[in-house]
Amino acid sequence: MRLKFLGSTLLAAALFSGAPAAAADQSVDLSAGSASWIGTSIVFEGGDDVITFTNLPAGTYDFVFSLEAQFITGLTATLNGQAAQTTSLGNLVFAALESTGTTPFVLTLMGTAAANARYTGSMQVFLVPEPATALMLLLGLGGIGLAGRRRTA
Repeated sequence: MRLKFLGSTLLAAALFSGAPAAAADQSVDLSAGSASWIGTSIVFEGGDDVITFTNLPAGTYDFVFSLEAQFITGLTATLNGQAAQTTSLGNLVFAALESTGTTPFVLTLMGTAAANARYTGSMQVFLVPEPATALMLLLGLGGIGLAGRRRTA
């Protein structure tokens, strides 16, 4: 019986030794154009936390990202390779980034977490119109403006 238990333990150790450490990685649905999330109970376990934003049509978007954290030192946040600005205030850390990027959006958080570390964040995206669409919009508005002018004699 003891040999069987030892064999099972060794097999489990061999299977999981090559597996990457499971951090608090998440997938967040961004189909509504905005989303909020909370870091899972194990923050930065085994390395960084990666948050992948899903269900967003391919394209270029303006975005606003913000994060509030507690008890995390050396916090860095990058969204599609763009670094967010961070500000620390005692045990609180705030991160924010407003920019333009293309899908898919992937947020990587790194830092050293205390036992009671936690974070929460939010993201909003706004589709950037293609140049042809923007041009048609401007021409249409210009045409409405010209049509609305009256000639005076």
